[in-house]
Amino acid sequence: MSDNYPGYDKYTKYDKGKKLSFYERMGVFFQNARRIMKIANKPGRKDYLLVFKICAIGILVLGVLSYVIQLIWTLVNDFLGIR
Repeated sequence: MSDNYPGYDKYTKYDKGKKLSFYERMGVFFQNARRIMKIANKPGRKDYLLVFKICAIGILVLGVLSYVIQLIWTLVNDFLGIR
């Protein structure tokens, strides 16, 4: 971890140089997960709509791009008489 991030050492009670056992690593993982769940908040309607719009635009762009590629491929094959 970089030295630019302050204060992360206070969230763990284990030494950095010590090799942790499996159970200790699982404990640290669940402590960190619990800490993240405390500070996380549920997204609102506005956030869901924004994600929906971004996904819809992405799907639309991919669909148009694949249609254009298929159209070009068909025209090239017809022009060259490959099929």
